[in-house]
This record gives sequence, C-alpha cells and structure tokens, in this order.
Amino acid sequence: MKNIQSRIDILRKELTRHNALYYDKNEPEISDDQYDALVKELESLEQKYPLFASGKSPTKKVSGYVSSSFQPIKHAVPMLSLDNTYSREETKSWYGRTIKKFANKNLEFAIEPKVDGVSASLTYLNGVLITGATRGDGETGEDITENIKTIQDIPNKLKIKNLPTFFELRGEVYIDKPDFEKLNKNISSLDGQEFANPRNAASGSLRQKNPRVTAERKLRFFIHSFGKIDGKQFEKQSEFLKYCQDCGFTLQNDFKVCSSFKEISEFMDLMLEKRDSLNYEIDGLVIKVNSLNLQNKLGSTNKSPRWAVAFKFPAKQATTKLITIRIQVGRTGIIAPSAILEPVTLSGVTISHATLHNFEEIERLNVNEGDIVLIERAGDVIPKIVKVIKKESENFFKSPKYCPSCNSEIVKENEKEIGYRCINPECPAQFRRHLMHFVSRNAMDIEGFGKALIDQLLEKNKLHKLSDIYHLIYSDFIDLELFKDKKANNLVKAISESKARPLSKLIFALGIRHVGEKVSGIVAKRFKNMNSLLLASLEDFSKIPEIGNVLALSLKNFFENEAARYVIEELVSAGVNMIESESINKGLQFEGRIFVLTGELEKYTREKVTEIIKSLGGKVASAVSKKTDYVLAGINAGSKFEKAKALNIKVIGEAEFEKLINI
Repeated sequence: MKNIQSRIDILRKELTRHNALYYDKNEPEISDDQYDALVKELESLEQKYPLFASGKSPTKKVSGYVSSSFQPIKHAVPMLSLDNTYSREETKSWYGRTIKKFANKNLEFAIEPKVDGVSASLTYLNGVLITGATRGDGETGEDITENIKTIQDIPNKLKIKNLPTFFELRGEVYIDKPDFEKLNKNISSLDGQEFANPRNAASGSLRQKNPRVTAERKLRFFIHSFGKIDGKQFEKQSEFLKYCQDCGFTLQNDFKVCSSFKEISEFMDLMLEKRDSLNYEIDGLVIKVNSLNLQNKLGSTNKSPRWAVAFKFPAKQATTKLITIRIQVGRTGIIAPSAILEPVTLSGVTISHATLHNFEEIERLNVNEGDIVLIERAGDVIPKIVKVIKKESENFFKSPKYCPSCNSEIVKENEKEIGYRCINPECPAQFRRHLMHFVSRNAMDIEGFGKALIDQLLEKNKLHKLSDIYHLIYSDFIDLELFKDKKANNLVKAISESKARPLSKLIFALGIRHVGEKVSGIVAKRFKNMNSLLLASLEDFSKIPEIGNVLALSLKNFFENEAARYVIEELVSAGVNMIESESINKGLQFEGRIFVLTGELEKYTREKVTEIIKSLGGKVASAVSKKTDYVLAGINAGSKFEKAKALNIKVIGEAEFEKLINI
C-alpha cells in the first residue's frame, strides 16, 4: 500500500508540474497523449484505492493556471474541461450510457471538430464586449480583455437586435497553419525560440503584456458554448450557434447534428480523413447532447459536463529520447543527418527515427545525442524533431568534414545552399545511379548497358568504379541472365566504341551538379581537353558567357576534388578519350547553321541527329523562321515542311544529311 500511495503522490505532483508548464509557461515537456496517460493511470488508482482519494487531486478539478501577471476574473459559471475518449469503442460506451438515461427520448447530438487552441470567455453587456478571460483554473481566469479585442473574429459590438442583457460566451482562440509557419520563421530570423505547435503559439500570443504583439500574431476565434445568458433562451446547441453567427461570430464549417451513433461514427471517419487538409489544427471531435434542457438534467461533475465528451484523435506529437544522430548519403550526394530515437507510439505507429533535414537544423535546434525531444508526424510525413524538451548533453554536435561512405571531402557548392554534398562520382552510396547516368544515351551512349545489366554486374562484384566498365570482357557477360554469344560480343564492341566519345559527352557523363548536355558542350568547346579543365580556375569558368556563378563554382569544385581527379585518371588509363575529338576531326562545318527537324526519322533518333548537329557547331531550333538554314524532314512532315517551302528554305532528307556529315 505504501508503494501505491507513493505512486499516487508522484503522479499528482507530476501532473501539477505539467499543468504549470502547459498553461502558464507554454513549454510542455510531454505530449497530450502522454499527459492523458498519466491522468488515466491516476484515475484508475484513485478508483481502485478510494482510501487515497483527495478533492485536491488533479483528476478532481479543471486543469489550468492563473498567473499573477494578469488581473483575475471570476467566471459567472465555471468553465469546465471535457472528459476524453480515445477510441470508437469508448465513445460508443459514452453514447450508450447517455441515451440510457433518457429511454423515451429521441436524442440528438451536436458534433464539431475540437480546435487545438486556447479556451477563452467573452462577456457582453447589452451587446458590448466588456471583458475577455482565459479559462484559468475553471473558477477564475486571467483578464486578457485588451488582447481579446485585437482578434478580428471577435466583434466588439454584437450585430443583432433584441440582445441578451448579459451574455457570457466561450470559444477557442487559435492560429491558422500558414500564419503559424510565418510566425515561427519570423521568430527564427530574430534568433528567438520557435513555438512547438499552433496551440502554444496561440496561448503565448494571447497572454502577451503588449496587445500590439497579440494583434501582429493574427489570432482567430471559434464560438463553441456559453456560460450564462440573461434575457434570452435557446432550446438547442445548434440553435445557439446559429444565433451567434447572426451576432457576427465565425462558426466552423464542419458541424453536424446526429441522431444515431452510426451518423456520429461516419462523421468521425470524415473528419479523420479531412484533418490534415483543414487550415487549422484539430485534435479531435466534441460531441454534445443537442438539447440544452437535457444538458441541464444530466448536469456536471466538479470537473466535466456529463452531456459532452471529446473524442481525441491519435496524437501528432510525442516526446522521446534521441539515441544517436546517423549521417547518410542520399542518391544525389546530399549528406543528411537523421535521428535514431527511443521507440515511441505516435498516430498508431511506432516511431524509431526522425529527419533532421541538415546540419544547420541541428544547430538551430541545439540538439544532440541523449536529449529529450518533441517529435511530430503529420499524415504520412516522415517524423521530424520540433524542439528539445530537455537538454541532457552539454556538447554541441559536430558536422562531418568527410563523406561517411567514401571518405571524400564534402562541399557546399554555394553560399545559398544549405546542405553539404559528396561529389565523388564513385561514392558507393551513389554508385549505381552514377553508373546508369554514365552509360546512358546522352552520355557515353553504351548500347545495351541498362539497369538490369548494372544490377547483375554489381551483384557479382564486377563493378567498383567507373573505369571498371572498360575492363569488362566477353566472359564477364556470357554467364549473365538473358545473355548469349551475339549479345555479349555486341556489348564488348559498344563499350570499346564509347571510348572515342568526345569530351563533351564525358563531361556530361561524369554527373557534375547543375551541368547538363548544353553546358557540357560549351565547356568542352571552350577548353578542348581535360588537362585544360583540370588547370582551370573559378575565373576561367566565370569568363564563359553562358555560365553563371553557381555553375562556375560547381565546375571548379568538381575538377579540384581529389576523388573526381582520381576517377578521371582511371578513365585515362582505360583509354577513354579526353579531347573534343569529333569537332577537331570533322571540323565545324555547321558552325552558325540552324536546323529544324520535322516528321518521323527512320535511321536516326531526333536525339542522335541533334547531337551530331551540335558536335559540328550547328544549332537545332524548334520553329522555322527566315534564319533557318536547313529543315531535315522525315515521314509525315507537317506544317514546318510547308512553311520551309513558303520561305524557300532548303529541305533535306536523311540521305542528304548523311552526305553533309560525310557518312
């Protein structure tokens, strides 16, 4: 029994502490789900062992806090908190108990989303707003009248005739998701502490000492109930809400009156599906007996009304321990940190890892291994760390200087880029993707060297670096799946032929960040050989008119990188061409000439023709104009053919094109 009493005392003390953190400081250390679990454990123990019951227990009174920073306001009628249910079965049990008390009644239930915000009370005298207050401890709240008056959804004067002489309304103050994101970005830019969620943002904004700050936060308000009304009567909750709308208040669009649990259950499904698409956060549904007369008959406990319940959705946030920070290499070379967590259940899923985005995010959060963190999961999005709840490590996490996969030095290619990147073309974490790009048609163009072959060769440990491609022989292919003599010989031939590709093709094949086919051609034409590229400075790259600062820096970083230089040396040893050979051997007979392609070509693909024209100094345009020199026409040539004839532009076929390029 001493152990039981000790556990009850610990739970009461912890819940009191968490109440102060949540309501007064807006710095909760645990998620709502974890808080509710402590409440349920304490309730269970108090029911099982009534010897230890106490009227001062957190389970017997409204959770809340009245700060000495604000003047107190006594509520005309206590502001109670709702009992919670966490499953359809629990909700159905509450529904069953409720209708059982009125066996001869056809009960209606009003159901609406439970906005994840801050409760507030508004008092009107003869239609004029005189006070606004927080819920506080349920009996007494904090006077936040001047802050309440800054919220545009709350009218200072009601817009309807025959108003009640005294009208105390209750509702939820909240902040829209987009405004919450803007607020946190602004706070972050000023090196301030961001809010963990919209509820904390609304609470912190509502309890500002300076109303101007509150006004800047763009708070919103939804009516949901009333405390006391003199001079007006309503029969139903739904009737009361419609009256409030006529007074000038905003109501939620998603509101329904149900006459069966089947209808309630269907609304649950609808709102669970709709939850993430709403412009504001909701954490459940509130279900109320619609008849106000029956509400009065059901009454309340000291803490909660018996005529209403809150069905809580699975939580989006939870607290847990960050075990370790793992560094990973993405498919594009991005070096990204991720968090390995002590497993915790969130939204019905066990979470054991979370994204940290980048190293700047780690610094911003001031997070390290061993810390207690708040994590968030919205919909099917990968969980992320929102903030540090409790620091357990005094050390700062040190960002890596080298790639964890290949140990190459990592780079940040420009000042605007947040993340670091490994630019080694043979980094094991990226190697398969680099291989696929290297052998592709627009790169080294090795016909027959597709994904399936790459996977087989990697599985048999035949490829460890790019240059290994050029050391493959007939026997490496003949035993592979779907390979026979002719196919193996053709592939050996295709690999050999690819060695002669011009420098522009090799530059593109190396997969340099931001460098596409066009830029590869421009760079090859300017530097003509690989040695010149390896000696080029940032200024040399920047002098090329078509290349901006980002491209220039990317090229410089790549050709200065030791791992990239090693790859190039290996390719040289394998016999791969390192000069812009096609242009040198064949000349630039198409320099300044503009071609337009139309119709279906038989012998060549459009990509191949375009490649040939560009390699000989020409350009390919999409439309025929007076500046066009040749129109290469295939089968079913269309309007471009007709326009060329009208402008007296030379039209050629594939045979004549081959003569022009000396094939």
